Amino acid sequence: MQSTCVDSTGTPNFVPNLTTSQPHPLIHPEEEGPVEEADDNIMRWYPMRIRFGNSVRALGVRDELQRQGIDHYLHLTEQKVMYDGQLQYRPMPTLCNLIFVHAKKRRIKKLKRENAVCSVIQFMAKHHLDQSQRNEIIYVPDVHMLNFIKAAAMSDPYRQRIPLTYSDFLDKVGQRVRILRGPFCGIEGEVKRIHRNRIVVVLLREARLAIGITQTPPADLEVIE
Repeated sequence: MQSTCVDSTGTPNFVPNLTTSQPHPLIHPEEEGPVEEADDNIMRWYPMRIRFGNSVRALGVRDELQRQGIDHYLHLTEQKVMYDGQLQYRPMPTLCNLIFVHAKKRRIKKLKRENAVCSVIQFMAKHHLDQSQRNEIIYVPDVHMLNFIKAAAMSDPYRQRIPLTYSDFLDKVGQRVRILRGPFCGIEGEVKRIHRNRIVVVLLREARLAIGITQTPPADLEVIE
């Protein structure tokens, strides 16, 4: 199986700049118990919070998941950092407290219990206001996750990709489209008007992340019903 860990080799020259707002107030880490659940053996993409996250810890978790052979995705952006006594642009985690893990929930639970490096990751859950309902652990459908990874990793020769801060406005459902031509051919997203500009927005609503793709002519878009 080909890994989607696009950040694991060298310094990519196509890393997009992606930002996000604070986590949704109804999303909290879920403390999983020892009881096995019905969906524990289903392979899924889980957004995981990294406790006390910083760049060093996030990269350490990424490297350990790589060593364990577990598919994952950590979004990197080029940031100016001090390296060898000089300010340099180097790929660093965009969000130091968030990493996506593609595995069975049972395997992630076992890894958290037995691996010191990965013990800091936590499932994210939708918190119900009704205390009688159990929190639902969040996962991202494969098709959405792979579409987002592809959009984040594609070459961007015309600098069409822009940073977007996630907001309630982006959360509103827009017209779904597929880009038919150009560097982002095949990417699916939603058309939105931002500062009077028509932008194709690639969303991960489950984790409140967004990438914007500009300068896409209407003739290059196919409406998805």
